[in-house]
Amino acid sequence: MPYQRLLIISYHALPLDVVASYRTKGYCDYLFENEVFPTLVTHIWEKDENMQWRNHDKNDEVKYKSTETHNVIMLPRPTEKIGSQSVFKTIMHWAAGDLETHLKESKEIFKNFLFSHLKENQYDGVLAIFSPHFHLKLAFEINKEFGIPYVLDFRDLWDNQVVTQSYSPSFKKKVQDAIIKYHWRKWLRNSLFFVTTSTKWTIYLEGLSNKKGFIIPNGHELFEIGKSKNQEEFKLTYFGRIYSDQNLNLILEGIGEFLKKVKPKKFKLLLIGIKQTEEFDGLQYVLSQIESEYVQIIDYLPKQELMDLCRNEATMFFLPSFYEDNGQFMVKLYDFVALGKPTIISPAVDSDMEVLVNETNAGIILNSANSVASYLEKQYNYFLNHGQANNDFDTVKVLDYHRQNHVKSFSDLWKNNL
Repeated sequence: MPYQRLLIISYHALPLDVVASYRTKGYCDYLFENEVFPTLVTHIWEKDENMQWRNHDKNDEVKYKSTETHNVIMLPRPTEKIGSQSVFKTIMHWAAGDLETHLKESKEIFKNFLFSHLKENQYDGVLAIFSPHFHLKLAFEINKEFGIPYVLDFRDLWDNQVVTQSYSPSFKKKVQDAIIKYHWRKWLRNSLFFVTTSTKWTIYLEGLSNKKGFIIPNGHELFEIGKSKNQEEFKLTYFGRIYSDQNLNLILEGIGEFLKKVKPKKFKLLLIGIKQTEEFDGLQYVLSQIESEYVQIIDYLPKQELMDLCRNEATMFFLPSFYEDNGQFMVKLYDFVALGKPTIISPAVDSDMEVLVNETNAGIILNSANSVASYLEKQYNYFLNHGQANNDFDTVKVLDYHRQNHVKSFSDLWKNNL
C-alpha cells in the first residue's frame, strides 16, 4: 500500500525543548510506522553565541532535513513585532482572522513558502497544530487554494478557562472571544475532523463547530516503565510550571501536617525547574508554606536529564488539581506515571488526569489535607523498609499511553476519514 503524504504545520519543534515540540516529534517519529509519511514545516530553532534563540531575516536560507521516517523544512524565524502597530490595524487584522499581530511576519513566511512549495509538491492532507492561530488559518487557506483536506490539532484552547462554569470575562475579553469563535468555527467546519487532548475540549469544540472531534492524548515516550534503583532519601517531586489556578493549598497543608507529625529525617520536597508564570511565582509560594530544610531546588533540566534524575531520585510525585477542571491535561503526569512512581493528585475535580491515574493504578486522588498527610506517612514508613514507595502499577495500561499508540490512533482516523 502506498504511503499517504501528510504536511504538518507546527511552530514548535525540537530542539526547542517545550511540551508542544514533543507532540510534533511524536507525529514525525511514529506516523511512518502507520503508512503515513510526514513532512514537517516549522521554524529554524538554533541558538546564538549568548545561548538565546536566534532571530533571522525573512530572506534567510530555508533549511531541509530528510530521514527515513519524515522530512523537515525549517523556515527563518523573524523577530516578533510586539506592540508595533496601531489599535485600528490590530482590529483589522483580527477581523481578517490574523489573531497574532506579533507573529505577522512568521505567518507571511509560512504562507509564502507553502503556497510556492505546494505548486510543485503534492500532499494527501495537512495537519495544522495550534498554537499559534495562523496555522489553523493556513490550513483553511491551503484547502481553498489547492483543495488539500486538512485536520486541526488542539493541544490547548485560546483560553482554557472558557470551558469552566466560573469563567467571567471582561467586556473586552468577550469581544475577543467572539471574534476567535467566529474564525475557529469557520476553520473547523471546513476540516475533515479535529483532535484535542481532552474530553472537555472535544465536547466544547464540537458544540462550537458542529464538526466531529476525537481525543489524541499527548502520552509519554518511555518504554522501560518503573526501572529505578532504591533511594537514600524520600523525595516527593514536582517539575515544571505551577499555575495560579492550581489548588496548591490542600496538598501543601497535607505535606505540612505530615512533616509536623512525623518529623522525617530522610525527606525532601524536590522541586525541579519551577518556572514562574506571568502572574504567579509558584516556587516562592511553596517556599512560603514549607520549611526550607525540607525543600530541595534544582534548576531547569533538558528533558532526558530530567527523566534520568527523576528515575533515580524521585520517590513519588504530587500534582495539585486545577480549582475547576478546564480540560487541561498536564503532560508531566504521563512522565510521572511512566517513571513508575506513585502520584498524589489532590483534590478530585473529575478530570481526565484522574481517569489516567485510576486506569493505571498509578497513584491516589485525595480530597483533604489529613488524607494527604496520612498517605505520605504510610508511604514514608514503607520507604524506610524498602527504599522506594509502595505501588501496584498496571504496566500494560501504562504502555497503552505511549505516544506511539496515540499516533497510530491518529493515523487510523486520518486514513478512515480521508
